[in-house]
Amino acid sequence: SAAKTGAKTILVEKNGILGGTMTIGGVNYPGLFFAWGKQIIAGPCWESIERTIALHGATLPQITYHNKEHWKEQIKLNTAIYAHVLDEMCRENGVDVLFHCMPICVEEKQNGVVLFVTGKEKVYCIKCKHIIDATGDGNIVSRMGYPMVQGEEQQPATLTNKLAGYDATTFDGEKIRNEIKERLAQGALPYPELNVDKLYSYLKRYILDIHVPCENCSDSLTKGKLEVEARKKIVTIANFLRTITGLENLCISDVCNECGVRETKRIVGEHTITKEEYLNGVVYPDAVSYAYYPIDIHVLHGIENVYLQEEVVPTIPFKALVPKNANRVLVCGRLVSSDRAANSALRVEACCMAMGQVAGCAAGILSRSNQPISQLSYKELCASLEGIGAIVPAQRDK
Repeated sequence: SAAKTGAKTILVEKNGILGGTMTIGGVNYPGLFFAWGKQIIAGPCWESIERTIALHGATLPQITYHNKEHWKEQIKLNTAIYAHVLDEMCRENGVDVLFHCMPICVEEKQNGVVLFVTGKEKVYCIKCKHIIDATGDGNIVSRMGYPMVQGEEQQPATLTNKLAGYDATTFDGEKIRNEIKERLAQGALPYPELNVDKLYSYLKRYILDIHVPCENCSDSLTKGKLEVEARKKIVTIANFLRTITGLENLCISDVCNECGVRETKRIVGEHTITKEEYLNGVVYPDAVSYAYYPIDIHVLHGIENVYLQEEVVPTIPFKALVPKNANRVLVCGRLVSSDRAANSALRVEACCMAMGQVAGCAAGILSRSNQPISQLSYKELCASLEGIGAIVPAQRDK
């Protein structure tokens, strides 16, 4: 989106593949682009979905009017094809991509930003007029000294995986359930939140849809500890299930390279989106994109949802993407300034894409005149977003 405004753009990616959690974390079903039967998110992010569909890498599900089965409208992506589409879109728009790099230092100057990133072979120095933190953890914003918030408790993480080696359509379900119940009563599995119903549902879906306790995984040490614990939990559960008659050949056929982390830190922005604002569908004076997902707080034993009322479609204000008093840095994704409940809905992938488009257009506009963020014209930002095909909330002219 930044490049489409004419800005010279570089993307620093810590992995060797674009797409983030959709590709490296296995959450390859972004949602939601539609609300109450109507499309609310478009632009380059939607183009990436359409191009993936055209290459037989996805199928558009039936779009309905009901929000309590929202998961049915998520679009399952072939990650290899989707990553290829993202590569092509960056190439076509002149985006330089620097893979396998992480930020190590950033300095905000009067007329721009200097970013140092480490690669496999050397340290790169990138000089830019504006910078967007899309790391999810504030790796840039925190180094620049802007305040961030973190709740006392974080939602558990999930390591996506697949099971194989058995046929759930033919095994004796009642016998398996009874045997699992008996083994659990004997204390054979060290995870008390896993009961018979949960384990049986995992078997039917060929996935261990586990939750792993997660505390401050914005740093390398705690994130590494989480990855180790997640792998241990998956292997422990699989070994337990193999002791059940009929599941002797059960195996873990696939596991993603990175845990999906739902929550770490958020910025303190020029505006903070609250749960009440989100559920009431407030249209802000500087609304720049729509969002649509239930409040979705994961806990160790399950998920706590609060659904939107009929026809309510929340919006995201530009000020929620601006760290307080920032001149040169914007954020997008789960870093958005919001309380914990609102963030649990705003962190989903389509919402993050929409925010990315806003940050990209804003940075592109500002870079042309090298102005601070406070000088950005809301009207010009809306026009730029519409120019790349994004959908902007209708009350922008008020």
